[in-house]
Amino acid sequence: MPHLANLSQLLLASLDDVERVSALLNTVMQQAMHPVFELSLDGVIWYLNAQAAEAIGVTAQQAVGTRLTTYVTDGLMTQRHLETVCERHQTWSWPDTWNRDPHPVPCLLTGFAIPRTLSNERPRIILWADPTDADAGDRAPPRETLLPDNSRVLGKHLDPLRRKLNQGTNRICEMLGIATMTWYAWRRQPETPIPSRTVELHLRLLDAMPELVRRIAHPLDVQEMLRSQRGIEIRHTDLALLMGIERAAGYAWSHGRQANNQVQSLSETLLKMLAEKPRAAWDQYLDLVNRQARIENTDLWSKCSWMTPENDGVENPDRTKPVVSPASDTQPAEPVKRPRGRPRLDRKSL
Repeated sequence: MPHLANLSQLLLASLDDVERVSALLNTVMQQAMHPVFELSLDGVIWYLNAQAAEAIGVTAQQAVGTRLTTYVTDGLMTQRHLETVCERHQTWSWPDTWNRDPHPVPCLLTGFAIPRTLSNERPRIILWADPTDADAGDRAPPRETLLPDNSRVLGKHLDPLRRKLNQGTNRICEMLGIATMTWYAWRRQPETPIPSRTVELHLRLLDAMPELVRRIAHPLDVQEMLRSQRGIEIRHTDLALLMGIERAAGYAWSHGRQANNQVQSLSETLLKMLAEKPRAAWDQYLDLVNRQARIENTDLWSKCSWMTPENDGVENPDRTKPVVSPASDTQPAEPVKRPRGRPRLDRKSL
């Protein structure tokens, strides 16, 4: 039977080996000649090398904190594969396509998860993209632009460009620095040139380089930042309540559904707050949520709902409209069935 001292030395030596392999892994990730990502277990990008930033068409600073599924064509299936990677202690490969307009680039993704049992290593997913036959040969063909090259940008070009960029009207107006009323006024004159030269140049730039479009903040990005940087665990359903909407939206977000424009804007502000303000700022926001609940006479945390007594039984009061995709201003998402029972929220868990 081995001596206890010998087993202790073997365990310590094994931990040293893990640290050395981890350091080597980080070096190889940085210097690899193919795209490599480091993800949270939920699929949020923590690190990416230069080749990965080039593959998805944004800078590393823009990509960190966003979800990998944003940059692939079949985001829902890739998210499922990431969940499989977390469940199995082995590498897992699947095909997908980088969402690069107007010519998506096929890719073969492979990932493995750092086991939770390695206490000296934070749980994470290492993912890389191997070259495929489709992108290993000639360079990609030049991009096609939608706006005319030899004539002015007209009102009739606005909505086609918005759809190409996969943005809602509110979002693209925010990027352009114009009011939505201005957008609609220009659109109502389809054969009239855009009166602002600055906006016209901005539209041409986004048409030529769609990757410059600012990525949409997602409420799950707030959840991930709270977990990774503040050590605060929040359930999807409670996150929805903290955003001022009903719990069912949290289930939709956790299954890849986008949030509406108002929630995206609030998520952006909360991400900025968490990145720049001290921890007390989050407690201050919780106090604002509770104050809003008192103003609306809503027993928010015992009922886990923003529904007031007078609105009980109403399917869709104004404050609980279905989640709307940012790419469409009118088409609501499919309704999400509410699970039975509402777990009680412990204020300390926030």
